[in-house]
Amino acid sequence: MSEIGSHPELDPALDLQSPILRELLRYWEGAKAGKPLPARADIDPLEIGPALLPYILIAEVEYEPKLRFRWRLVGTHITETLGRDVTGAYWDEIYNDKVLASLYLRADWLMQQLRPLRAIGLSPRPGRNAGSSETLYLPLSGDGATVNMIMLGSVYIVAPKREG
Repeated sequence: MSEIGSHPELDPALDLQSPILRELLRYWEGAKAGKPLPARADIDPLEIGPALLPYILIAEVEYEPKLRFRWRLVGTHITETLGRDVTGAYWDEIYNDKVLASLYLRADWLMQQLRPLRAIGLSPRPGRNAGSSETLYLPLSGDGATVNMIMLGSVYIVAPKREG
């Protein structure tokens, strides 16, 4: 099992601060409809609605020939905050080693535990003020046992510009 005890930014207890992420968790729980995990087909953007969609990302999990993740959907809140759209990109092509290791740790935990995970942290933004983020990782599975997609909700709080 992935060890997250030494990573205080990771919260499997889901002490969600953002009302947006609490609503997304409620949606995910409802989408399970008695199954261990919802499938991507159980996720309906029309049901999610325009208030939550800008905060959502979906990553596809590829197991062969090696474990890789690719962004299938990146919401407008994320693209506007980070200043780029990474839809369609593989994680190992766009992130540095430190960020990639952190993402893989979270994804590995999610794939083994088959339950949601919360993460908090700073979000560096090249050429801009840093901000904080709260992210909810939600496993999706076509067969109820193997995670083949990860739905995330990310809320960024941008630090105010410094006067100077």
